[in-house]
Amino acid sequence: MEQINQLYLEMIRYEQGCPARIQHFTKVFAFAKLIGESERLDADTQFLLESAALVHDIGIRMAEEKYKTCTGTLQEQLGPGLSV
Repeated sequence: MEQINQLYLEMIRYEQGCPARIQHFTKVFAFAKLIGESERLDADTQFLLESAALVHDIGIRMAEEKYKTCTGTLQEQLGPGLSV
């Protein structure tokens, strides 16, 4: 739980200045958490689900800064190398 909270705060810091993106990953996280808990996932799988929900669009910012667009392909190319 502490690791998820730390990741959550880091994502808020990373997306500082863009409330729409913060609100989006917050909503995705809430739904993913609810679904995972409803399905009674084991702790490791729940952690992975929640982590993925928080960072699922992490490549958007870099794509917009670098290419002025944020297509899914660019997000996939730019997102994995980021470290928040």
